[in-house]
Amino acid sequence: MRIAGIYLAAGQSKRMGIPKLSLELVPGSFLGSIALKRMLASKQIDTVTAVVRKSDTLNWIPEKEWGTNGSGKLRIARCEDAALGMSYSLREGLRATLSESPQAIMIVLADQPFITSELLDNLVAVYRDRPDLDFVACVGANAAMPPVLFAPSMFDAISRLEGDRGARKLLASPAYRGSLVPVKSDLVFTDIDTPLELTIARNSWMTAKSEREGGDGDDNIGFGGNESNMQEVR
Repeated sequence: MRIAGIYLAAGQSKRMGIPKLSLELVPGSFLGSIALKRMLASKQIDTVTAVVRKSDTLNWIPEKEWGTNGSGKLRIARCEDAALGMSYSLREGLRATLSESPQAIMIVLADQPFITSELLDNLVAVYRDRPDLDFVACVGANAAMPPVLFAPSMFDAISRLEGDRGARKLLASPAYRGSLVPVKSDLVFTDIDTPLELTIARNSWMTAKSEREGGDGDDNIGFGGNESNMQEVR
């Protein structure tokens, strides 16, 4: 089963004042690179397309991941209309990955540094067991949340999204059937759009690090998904 990943890194928060993906969450680790590393480390995701703004310098992507010519698992898609809303980035990512004939696509947001490769692999595992599903998502506050895996049955609907709402309205639609996978910590849903949220995320990262045994800030910090106790929604 071929799984294509789409890494949405074209968003820009006006409240931050500067490109947030290039900010350091911890010394030596850019905010934009952490979740990307988790996707690239996933054993279940075959390729990752990072959708970025046309003017992005890509300085937040570690050289060892990108290399000199972009070969390997990571690809870059520049979205000229990213400023018009998330739907434009989603459509650009979908367009870039359809040539791979994926059997599912995994959507990950760039400013969610607390996701883990374990969580992503669990979402894929659920879909492998239930290929009749339209999507598999995380669950937070009793609602479907990213990261989320979409089956081909939803590709057309994604391609017709408009504005800045992304795919959230599709996940809430009774027209589609999915499973919601609980996570071990709501930190997975951290969304960094303000300086205060960045400070809170930095403190949470250091707290999580101090509670682990050994390792550094780039390790899998243990907020993966829980395969049991899944909910099915229509």
